[in-house]
Amino acid sequence: MPDKVKSSWFSRLVGPENDFYSMLTEQAKITLEGVEALEIWINAGSLDRCQTVRDLEHKADAHKLRLEKMLVESLITPIDREDIYDLSHRLDEVINSAKRTVREMEALQVTAEGTALSKMAASLVDGSRALLVSFTNLNADLSEAANQASLARKTDNKLDKLYRKAMPELFEIDDVKRIMKTGEVYRTMLASGQKIEYVGEKLSHVIVKMR
Repeated sequence: MPDKVKSSWFSRLVGPENDFYSMLTEQAKITLEGVEALEIWINAGSLDRCQTVRDLEHKADAHKLRLEKMLVESLITPIDREDIYDLSHRLDEVINSAKRTVREMEALQVTAEGTALSKMAASLVDGSRALLVSFTNLNADLSEAANQASLARKTDNKLDKLYRKAMPELFEIDDVKRIMKTGEVYRTMLASGQKIEYVGEKLSHVIVKMR
């Protein structure tokens, strides 16, 4: 076999371009940045168009496509290909959900004043941060990765508690349109918490397989 072919095969086998752990961690980092941008925008009054979340969502999409291309071209992967793809896909749903929240708040002209939106956004940030720490430790400390995945999985419950407390309070105001519009955004953010839980659940499954 020619040396050039051998070199190419070996590079594909063990080269740094096949570092899926780093790729997934980077995607989790972009996702956290997007959710943090959502929180900042909500706390600022959510009056102007939120381009930052949109830009980070596009960045996450491009990163996901590079990871998928790497999966196709790689001879071996550190964990199952299907697991890598699924983790990336579920992460993408988190930042997509953040963008949907922005779109909805802009379209419905909903602000955080007098609502639970700031608290809900903070819980989404906490869950996304736990995902990042879990991914960071996936190739270093499986115990810590598992702990953080477990924390991320609690995001849905936290959002659900906030939602169940916020809805009765919302119905105390005398503004039907505001009730309807704010309630719709609440449900979208509740769905975002579910997306984070799904990533944490998949991470937990992968970690069990790695042990």
